[in-house]
Amino acid sequence: MKRIIAVGSVILAFNSMAMAGGKVVVPAVAPVIPLVKHDSSGVYVSGAIYYNNVYSDNYSWFDDAQDTQDELAGVTLIAGYEYNEYLAFEARASKSFFQEDYADEYHFSFFLKPQYKFRDDAYQEDYISVYALLGFGYVNVEGTDGNTPGAPEIIGKTIVDDWQFQYGIGISYTFTDKDHPENDSGDWSIFAEYTMYMDSQSMNPKRLYDYNLNAYDELSMNGLSVGVSYHF
Repeated sequence: MKRIIAVGSVILAFNSMAMAGGKVVVPAVAPVIPLVKHDSSGVYVSGAIYYNNVYSDNYSWFDDAQDTQDELAGVTLIAGYEYNEYLAFEARASKSFFQEDYADEYHFSFFLKPQYKFRDDAYQEDYISVYALLGFGYVNVEGTDGNTPGAPEIIGKTIVDDWQFQYGIGISYTFTDKDHPENDSGDWSIFAEYTMYMDSQSMNPKRLYDYNLNAYDELSMNGLSVGVSYHF
């Protein structure tokens, strides 16, 4: 049986040579290019400008008709560590530099950042990411004298001073560094996000600027941010 198989193999080889004009044809083999293993872990820093709203829970968000809300603008500095393709950690520090009426604030945040990146396996193209922010933070709101006349006894005094559960959602667009396909080093990102910093926190004191105590005994703070990040 083995002898029959061997003879058949020889006949098949001669037939192949005959079909190729008597020349032995070696099948072409495409070169195998090994894929570069991409490492998404690394440190990044960000800077952002935010537009926040501090408001009484009894009134709607950005309700300019009510004195029980204030609009703030400020800056945020972020230090982050990307653990892998799908998860990062962030520490944030923020301070307002503009307030319309009564509130001056600063806050710190620590976030777990699950994320999803819409990019190809070659890691060579710019891409979009979506992410969530889940964590906790410290919020401090002080009274100040803005467009609404403030009672002198509240200026500089603490209105809210507490730790809160915080959360948010965001989207970013990343410009990849084509010279480093093996990692995210050198990548720049722009991002926009919504964050809830404080939800229904009791005020101290509970009377502010002679507003109705029944309408103004709890504060919330949320807002929008836009910024830029750099990956090391």
